[in-house]
Amino acid sequence: MRTIFSFENEFVTVEEILIKKIPCLKFKPKGIQEERLPTILYYHGWHSGKVYQRFKGTVLASYGYQVIVPDAIYHGERDPIDHDDPNMLEAYFWKVILQNVQESEQLIAGIIEEHQGDPRRMAVIGSSMGGFSASGIFVQNKNLKCLINFNGSCAWVKAEEIFRRKSKRLSMTPEEMQELSPYDPMLNKENLQLRPILMLHGNRDSSVPINSQRLFYQSASYHYKECPERLRLVEIQNMDHYISTGMMEEAIIWLKKYL
Repeated sequence: MRTIFSFENEFVTVEEILIKKIPCLKFKPKGIQEERLPTILYYHGWHSGKVYQRFKGTVLASYGYQVIVPDAIYHGERDPIDHDDPNMLEAYFWKVILQNVQESEQLIAGIIEEHQGDPRRMAVIGSSMGGFSASGIFVQNKNLKCLINFNGSCAWVKAEEIFRRKSKRLSMTPEEMQELSPYDPMLNKENLQLRPILMLHGNRDSSVPINSQRLFYQSASYHYKECPERLRLVEIQNMDHYISTGMMEEAIIWLKKYL
């Protein structure tokens, strides 16, 4: 069956690349003359991979940005597992996120060194699991200008507590909490450095309940009191775990303002 990607796009090129041995898709506006390109690093969710982000990547690139979408470990070309198995989700969810965070510094360096990334104009976006990843990467890499989080969480420990209550699992051990804490934006607000954060989330999300994002927003608002316009939580009414056209529009407006 033919898809929209069977047709050549007049405005954006798409290329499969390796950056520091990580398989990625690179979306780039055609005809762009700049030596350095404003660049978005986009992270996919659990039931996904880089190839499933082609439409979003194309849309973002059409507004003048280079977009890099890596495959997370255990996804796409990187030894994929059965993502429909709940046991796999419990066993690998945080391992994937932590791997994304730990790889991010070398990935960003590769984008700058080999793919014209502008080190002064880089943003990170993620959806669902990718939203968790993006928020941790934002904490870890202070050179990133802004963060957009679709249906993920900027409060890792709180979100995991919610997940465990929902599935009737045991509480986190001190060791498990310690593993997440260094990258949890909720616990490392000083590393945010008042950089712009946009969170977009359905208020009826049944996969990643919005509660942890509300908690983060309430907590971080004090730190952003001198520039409240840089911290925004948009609750999409009656929306489950999806990304709407309107959410993409909000994201592009945010990028145009802050990237």
